[in-house]
Amino acid sequence: MVMVMTEAPFHYDRTLIPASPGCYLYYDAAGELLYVGKAKHLRKRVSSYFSGTKKSQRIQLMVSKIARIETRIVQSEMEALILENNLIKSCAPKFNVLLRDDKTFLYLRITKDPVPRIMVTRRIVRDGSFYMGPRTNSRALRKTLRLCQQLFGIRTCRLQMTTDEDNRVTVTANPERRSLPCMDYHIRRCTGPCAGEISVTDYQQRLQQMKQFLRGDTRAVKTTLLEKMQTAVSTQAYEAAAKYRDLLQSIDDTVQRQQVEFTDGITRDFLHYARHEDPMGRNVHGVRLSFRGGKLLDQTPLRLTASADTPDEEIITQCLLQFYAAVDELPRELYVPALPEDNEALLDYLQQVTGTPYRCHLHVPQKGEKRRILELAQRNAAHAAEKDAIEQQSHSQVFSRAVPSLTAALGLDTPPRRIECYDISHLGGTHTVASQVVFLDGEPQKSQYRRYKIQSLTEGQIDDYQAMYEVLSRRFARLEDRGGSFADRTPDLIVIDGGAGQLSRVLDAVRDYGASHPFPEGFNPAEQIIALAKQEEAIYRVGEREPLILGTDHPAVQLLQRVRDEAHRFALSYNRNLRAKAQVKSQLDAVPGIGPQTKKKLLQRFGSVRGVRVAEETALREILTEKQLESLRQML
Repeated sequence: MVMVMTEAPFHYDRTLIPASPGCYLYYDAAGELLYVGKAKHLRKRVSSYFSGTKKSQRIQLMVSKIARIETRIVQSEMEALILENNLIKSCAPKFNVLLRDDKTFLYLRITKDPVPRIMVTRRIVRDGSFYMGPRTNSRALRKTLRLCQQLFGIRTCRLQMTTDEDNRVTVTANPERRSLPCMDYHIRRCTGPCAGEISVTDYQQRLQQMKQFLRGDTRAVKTTLLEKMQTAVSTQAYEAAAKYRDLLQSIDDTVQRQQVEFTDGITRDFLHYARHEDPMGRNVHGVRLSFRGGKLLDQTPLRLTASADTPDEEIITQCLLQFYAAVDELPRELYVPALPEDNEALLDYLQQVTGTPYRCHLHVPQKGEKRRILELAQRNAAHAAEKDAIEQQSHSQVFSRAVPSLTAALGLDTPPRRIECYDISHLGGTHTVASQVVFLDGEPQKSQYRRYKIQSLTEGQIDDYQAMYEVLSRRFARLEDRGGSFADRTPDLIVIDGGAGQLSRVLDAVRDYGASHPFPEGFNPAEQIIALAKQEEAIYRVGEREPLILGTDHPAVQLLQRVRDEAHRFALSYNRNLRAKAQVKSQLDAVPGIGPQTKKKLLQRFGSVRGVRVAEETALREILTEKQLESLRQML
């Protein structure tokens, strides 16, 4: 890393800092944002960093790097809190506490449509929709979605619907291009509002029941199902009774069973964390235990980035600020190991941004049952931190054993840190694609993965050698396109999935590119390109007639296998995606004289190709000309 030093030490002048509420931003000499903070009184807060009082190592290190201070004045402490949160999320300063992996959170969303639908999403849109979450277990959340469909018959389709003054439903857009009602209606997973099979009033009533169910109140639903099951048994409708029994069991399975249970029904969250004692002290594992309707409904793992000496209050503040700003509704009570600074302003902000109609109260339990539950959350967090430490150590040990073995086996001058691997995938010569995966220090760098559509082959032509030649030629050509910045990402080793034939064609690409362009310094294709064949995991090298066979238990081979298998997975998934897209092309594409706009009108009107096929000619003539109608009848 290049360090840019200032010509003179930074001199702090307190008179330049306003005595107002707002945010302060610390920058280093290179212009990189170090830290963002908020304050009721900016001058007092910023001056405290430069006073003579003893400070933690983290603060001392940060202050030693400060080269410039900027401030943002706002009207109130609430506005300062909002601005701080936005700046931390957008800029990710290195000395702030950061919530990690927020993209993994899932929510169950009930849309704010005239006829709402239910869906699983990773993104919150503040449009009045109802959200349940966040959750991290995708399988469990989708199981909940299916259960809600069975119990309440709420739609999941993307049809656009409106209602008139008489509460009648009209379908205004049919993006799924299918007949109405759909299969969900026929298997009783939807009440069929698109076909007028349920009134809007009854549909909205079912929605309210489902929201109550999702908040953890299952009593009403279970009572209704139990009555229906008993009625079915009394009338000897045993098949229906079995269905109600299975639904009751599904509810019990969805709502976790536990020994700890509150009888007052108040919504409560318990939040604790544990630090991962790695050399950098940067990992914090948190756990939220969520109680709804008195029962433990969910356990949500959190990952944060914070230095080892970050105080508890700051970690709790940023955890609440960054995590709870994205939840559907605050709990009435929230239990934490330490109260955050300015907790009233923090709660005001969270109540405002989530739209919670009541006040959430923060507590630090000292004894009793709530203290024991908070300690349970801490033990879960400690277990997650320990597990992560073991996994990191395991990956590190495997890589540290494999790299020296690979370096020695291939006769490389330096250990390969960056490994690129390429694979070809097709089905009978159709949709031929290639993949590029990148591993750095033994870990996949998915942001640097690349996919290639092979352009030099005709559809149905099978030539893996030519495909490999093309993809490596295109990879080398990017050296020129990048304006020389490829040197920052020069591979230490290129692995080809294949044998001697593939390696030979890659060397053709090397010679063709090298005839007019120099390769980056430190990259020698003759030594740093190999091919790995699946048979016996043989390693083919440039200039060697016989392959190198080390055995599948060799650490070097196991590392190459891991890289090769990832390239194969990535290429195969791309090929499958292209084939799936090709298969869903409508048969209407083959009808002469019918263009995209006409096809769109037909599918919106009749729902599917089958709907077009059985439609009356008078209805078709409203969209088609006589010539188009004749072509359509001939093709369909």
